Amino acid sequence: MRSLRSLLPILIALPLAGCDLFDDKDWREGTESAEECTARVAKKLEVKQLIEATDGNVLPTFTFDITKMDLNAINEMIVPASGNQRGSLRTSAFGATAPPVEAFMALDVSEAGAFYFGDDPSLYRVQGKVLTADEIVPAGCAMQKTGMRLTGFTLENSS
Repeated sequence: MRSLRSLLPILIALPLAGCDLFDDKDWREGTESAEECTARVAKKLEVKQLIEATDGNVLPTFTFDITKMDLNAINEMIVPASGNQRGSLRTSAFGATAPPVEAFMALDVSEAGAFYFGDDPSLYRVQGKVLTADEIVPAGCAMQKTGMRLTGFTLENSS
C-alpha cells in the first residue's frame, strides 16, 4: 500500500508529459505559413482595434522578431543581391524593455528596413506599401521568412 502511494504522483503526472507545458520549443522557430501568421496576428485585440480605426489607405511599418533567423538569411536581407541598398543597423546588449529598443521602435524606416540586434529579441522593421485595412496583416505575413515572425505594425495616413 505504501509503495502505491509513492507511485500515485508519478502515475498522475505521466499523462501530462505529452502536453505543451513541457514543450520548450520557441514559437519563433521554423516556418509559419502566411495563413497561420494571419490567423495568429489578426486575433490580437490591439490589431483588431487598429484595423477597425483605419480609414482609407495607410502606409504600414511592419515589425518582425528575427531572433531565430539563420544568420545567412539575415545577411541576405542586410545586403540584398539586387543592389547596394542596405537596411540600417543598431546593436545592443539589452533586452526588449530597454531604452535602445524603444529608440529603435521610434525610428522612421524605409523600404530598405532597419535591424536591431540585441540579446533577445532581435528585430527588423520595414516600411510596406500603401494598403487598405484588410490588406495590412496578410501583406505583413507574406513578408515572413523562416525563423521570422510578424509581431506588430504601425500605420500612417498615406496622404
